[in-house]
Amino acid sequence: MAFSDRVPDALARALAAQGYLDLTPVQRAVLEVTPPNRDMLVSAATGSGKTLA
Repeated sequence: MAFSDRVPDALARALAAQGYLDLTPVQRAVLEVTPPNRDMLVSAATGSGKTLA
């Protein structure tokens, strides 16, 4: 799944410009269940993509 499938176009373009094209598993899991404009507390291993989720 690509960022462009789950985030606004402007954000997807900015992420792509930085080399972020696909979601990590933790990002995919968080974005699938998080309602728009809500915060989430996520626990996962270091380097799993939490910061960008």
